[in-house]
Amino acid sequence: MASNKISIYSYRRCPFAIRVRIALHEKEIPFETKEEDLKNFSTELKALHPEVKVPLLVHGNRVIYESAIITEYIEDLLPNKNSLMPNDAGLRSEVRLWTYWCNQQFKPALDPFKYGTSRFPENECQGSREKVIKCLIKIEEQLQKQTWLVGSSFSLADINVFPFIRQLIRIQPAPEFLNSFPRLMNWIQTISNRPSVIKALQK
Repeated sequence: MASNKISIYSYRRCPFAIRVRIALHEKEIPFETKEEDLKNFSTELKALHPEVKVPLLVHGNRVIYESAIITEYIEDLLPNKNSLMPNDAGLRSEVRLWTYWCNQQFKPALDPFKYGTSRFPENECQGSREKVIKCLIKIEEQLQKQTWLVGSSFSLADINVFPFIRQLIRIQPAPEFLNSFPRLMNWIQTISNRPSVIKALQK
């Protein structure tokens, strides 16, 4: 790994930024966090990110954005230390597919369910509960077969999906349908107890 320090522009509660912080802690890579105000982004971030979003990682002269790309970059820096990607090409593709599914299907279902008509038109909120449940069934069925989403060990698939599931379980009052997904709830608890996750979520 290059000796240049790593800085991340982050927002503590942003699930995309949580992905990056967990990955860095899992790999035991030191980093500096620059906390952003989402209503008033820093001049530095505006200059570095063409879309002005968090997270953004700066490593020496290299600037990387998009959380899934950042987490793979972090893995590639130290591939043999606390590996977060399988060696098998097929399993590696599964990790990326879970991330894509999370970004393209689960998050678009979750947001209207979580925020409702305070942020979304009523027509976009209709059916959001059923869409979320369908997504949870997919995870539950996978966890019936194995402990983790891909392969036999904790991976970027788990890291990239977990922060969004965490958003769901933190809704108050808790959605009653969560009780129908015991393996999912156990997966959440197991990940929540990992030192990397505890560190990543610290205030």
